[in-house]
Amino acid sequence: MTLYKRGNTWWYRFTDANGTLVRESAKTSDKKLAERIEMKHRQELIESHKLGIAPDRPFEEAVKFFLRKKDLEKLRSVDCYDQQLRWWTEKFKNTTLQQIDEAKIVAAINDKAKEKTHMGSPKPATLNRYLSALRACLNAAEKARWIVRAPKIEEYKEPKVRVRWLTLQERARLLGAAPDHWAALIRFSLATGLRQSNVVELRWQWVDMGTRTLTVPGAYFKNGNEFCIPLSEEAMLVLREQLNKHHEFVFTYQGRPMPALQHTEWKSILAKADITNFRWHDLRHTWATDMVKAGCPLHVLQKLGGWETIQMVMKYAHHDVESLRQFVEAQNWHSEPRNKMRLVRGVG
Repeated sequence: MTLYKRGNTWWYRFTDANGTLVRESAKTSDKKLAERIEMKHRQELIESHKLGIAPDRPFEEAVKFFLRKKDLEKLRSVDCYDQQLRWWTEKFKNTTLQQIDEAKIVAAINDKAKEKTHMGSPKPATLNRYLSALRACLNAAEKARWIVRAPKIEEYKEPKVRVRWLTLQERARLLGAAPDHWAALIRFSLATGLRQSNVVELRWQWVDMGTRTLTVPGAYFKNGNEFCIPLSEEAMLVLREQLNKHHEFVFTYQGRPMPALQHTEWKSILAKADITNFRWHDLRHTWATDMVKAGCPLHVLQKLGGWETIQMVMKYAHHDVESLRQFVEAQNWHSEPRNKMRLVRGVG
């Protein structure tokens, strides 16, 4: 019998096809479950031996292999995976590939979901990007025969894409209803697409008035990377109006840095403007929609908005019927009058 108990926990031991003694905890007090865990481990090692799976490797080695492979393929920037895989590497420090199973992945991503940042807790879409990066890494390890099979990874369900932006009439009403100090932030948000926290926390040292550029340090940006964009004339106009109001912060109220907008205050502004179903973050949707209507390529919009993937861009940039009309009218083909077409066919 290969099962034995240590305290209330079942352990198992056996010798694999290579003559190596395997001794591990089943991490359960349920004997039947421990038997299934042992059988599963035996089967994986048998398959590993038959398929010529390489000796177990550290997870960190698999990450390096995966990023090097992606960099050589040039199909997708390794930057898309870097932040997420750095987090997984720290989470699975001193863990080998064959030790990573579904339970460990679920426990780790649950820890990630509980993390708190200045942006709040991670949303399902953010957690899914971490899971997607891990899946891609483990699938590469499976193809390289470093593991028998990659663990199954289930993603979170994401809410439907929100489609809401301001019309020109709504913008005018919103700016008219907002107090001057909030109207300035709204205008700057519509001109840059920045998130509320980035606008509220904006410092003069991040702004280069000469080159008309804005650089947000990675510590203040959502994905942790430094973010740099050129500034439009409208954005520069808003900045010039704020000059000499504060030595550090761009936007202020009564000589102090701006506080976060309270929900009740925002509701009051919206009610005064006669606008419903609109969140502050929808200003970012409005900016992205303006950009795509103006013909901005999605890959350029991705850079300007600081998104990691084109899929994220698609969640923010929207078209209405009229903005699509220009592309329909640009079609370089026109039908001939029906009677003229009959005449041509008759002559033939």
